[in-house]
This record gives sequence, C-alpha cells and structure tokens, in this order.
Amino acid sequence: MADATSRLQALAAEQPSGLAEVMRHELAVARATYEFRQAARQEQLRVYELASYASVQSSVMPLLPANLRGQLEDTISALHSLYILAGIDEYYLVNVHFNHVYTDAEPLSALRAYYNEASRRYGVDPSYLASINFIESNFGRVKDTSSAGAQGPMQFLPSTWTQYGQGGNIHDPHDSILAAARYLVRNGAPYNMRNAIFQYNHDYDYVDSVESFARAYRTDPGWLDRMYYWNTFG
Repeated sequence: MADATSRLQALAAEQPSGLAEVMRHELAVARATYEFRQAARQEQLRVYELASYASVQSSVMPLLPANLRGQLEDTISALHSLYILAGIDEYYLVNVHFNHVYTDAEPLSALRAYYNEASRRYGVDPSYLASINFIESNFGRVKDTSSAGAQGPMQFLPSTWTQYGQGGNIHDPHDSILAAARYLVRNGAPYNMRNAIFQYNHDYDYVDSVESFARAYRTDPGWLDRMYYWNTFG
C-alpha cells in the first residue's frame, strides 16, 4: 500500500500531454489503485488472523511498527465486539469473504465529504459516522433490508426515517449519513456518544465496536482508506 500510494502521489504530479502519454498515465494510475486495493484486502486477511487467536495477537503486536499498533489494536477490539454481538465465541471460525464489488459504494472521497458535512452541521465526529456506515452496510454495499426492516446504508427503520430523514431518500448515502447524525444528536451526541450509539443499536457490544473503529480512524485517517476496500473484489 505504501508503494502504491507513493506511485499515485508521483503520478498526480505529472502533466501528461498527447494521447499516448495520457493513456500511459491513466494505465499507471489504474494499476497503482488496483495494487492498493489488493494490498488492503491482504491486510484484512492478516488482521482477521490476529483477531482469531489471542496468542498470535500477543506475539505479533510487539513486532509491528509503533505507528500501526494503536489502530490495529482498536480494529481487532472492534471485530471482537462484532463477533460477540453475533454470538460467536470461537473467533477463529470467522473468515473473510470478498463478496462485494468495490464500486457498489460511493467513492470514499464522496463519503468523507458527507461525514464532514454532517460533522459541521451537527457536531458529530466524522469517525463515528464512518464506523456506523462500515458496520451497518460495508459503506453502502450491503443493500438488503434487515430482518428487522431496516434499510439503506445507515440502516434506518422506515418509522425512524420519517422522524429524521427530513424527506430524503433512505437509500441515498448523503441523506442517510446526515439523518444518522441528527439521530445521534437527538440521543446525546456529541457529549454522550455511548448513549447516542446505544440508541442506534441497543447492545453495548455494538457501542464498543463503533467506538473502537472510530478510534482507529481518528488515530490514522489512512486506516479508513484501507478498510473501505475490505470485503470487496475488483
């Protein structure tokens, strides 16, 4: 990922002229972005392996660069909370499934703009909105209605959407992210985030997972760039 990012930065500084140079440039950008996606998926596999066994995690963590440990530990804690929420107590049984086309979500640049807009308007840190967006729908790629009837990238019940959607489209990422911020504020955000998140899903394992992913995103904003491609192909 570091190599791909360096190449993309270098390519961004280029100013190709002529059809041949433009095509070469576009192919180079496509290759570097693909390699970044593939590296992020390989990293997801390694993270899940660490999350599977406490002995592996305790052995490997001290060997990692210090600038990776915090967000990695938070991510593993978030995964463990999701496992418990799902009733899974043998973590090694959880496997990664790359079953979503990465383009089935809006570009991360657009999603970040929505998180930031919601933060400016309602005071909710963007990291919480990104965390909920990932947990609820893998950034909008899971489009099914839940067993409880929740819909859209932030998983609103239609009755709740009537209150907080302000006439928007429950399936639209922009509308649903802003509605989520309004809902969180109604329930205590930004001053009491645990209560606000608990009202989103009445389970403290869910709350712990949201908070842990959010801490990882705040520790390293680039962590979101990597997790955006988790569970995807293409």
